Amino acid sequence: MSIFELLREQVRIEDVVQYQCGSSGRKVRCVAPNHEDANPSMHLYDDYAHCFSCGFHGDVVNVWAAIKGFERPIEAAIGLAGEYGVELPEMKPGTQEKMRARRAREERNCAQAQACHNALDQHPGVVEWWEGRGFCTELRGRFLLGTDKSGTAAVIPFWNCGRVQGLIRRNRKGEPKYIYPKADEFAAGYRPLFVPGSLRADVFLVEGIIDALALAALGESVAAVGGTSISKPQMRELQRLRGMIYILPDRDEECEAAAREWVHKLYPKALLCPAEYGEEVGHA
Repeated sequence: MSIFELLREQVRIEDVVQYQCGSSGRKVRCVAPNHEDANPSMHLYDDYAHCFSCGFHGDVVNVWAAIKGFERPIEAAIGLAGEYGVELPEMKPGTQEKMRARRAREERNCAQAQACHNALDQHPGVVEWWEGRGFCTELRGRFLLGTDKSGTAAVIPFWNCGRVQGLIRRNRKGEPKYIYPKADEFAAGYRPLFVPGSLRADVFLVEGIIDALALAALGESVAAVGGTSISKPQMRELQRLRGMIYILPDRDEECEAAAREWVHKLYPKALLCPAEYGEEVGHA
């Protein structure tokens, strides 16, 4: 676990904002240094903050850096840990540099996701596509859902606990439906679980990315594999979870077979839920 992940677990983002800025609640004044936010427009979620006015987006370390003026994320993380009494593990030579490089890739991914989200203004057809799947303006902003330059594909940030690991293209027409980054193109150097919100004690596990977004929008703790095959890094993430894992398979033979295999690998902490979702199950 990196120090950034450790801080996300041990320091609540709303505590930082309330103590440092005197703001409370889920809707607060933006912490971006160049944004005079007279009408509070920054929303606090479990793992990150998002300003619907200026577009500031980040986790607890980003918020701390914005408030205190840190330019380097690793220095902001160390400062935050000292302020809140979080004991950091000793770092081997080169570890800081690796963390700095990964953080930089995540920041670039987030900036690209923000640009794709902003591009929705130019492509009403993609906005309609998102709205047809239940993602209103607030949810599109919260998850930075967007479009490519041509408007032929929706763009989904590959979230993992508040950080953007890469960008997914979801073609509106034709095959393949989903185009993922290659494994080594992810910020972590491998494809992790897709986690669009915080993971609490018990977690729903699904195959589809949009299914996971929909469950997260409802306030559920959810992770997605992004296919029927769980990679070794994804399996390690699942095995580290503290609570039960409730597997919700897609309603087709291949996915149900994959779900049974997942249960076998994750036994005894996983339970398979029946794929009985009614006649109208939506479109991914």
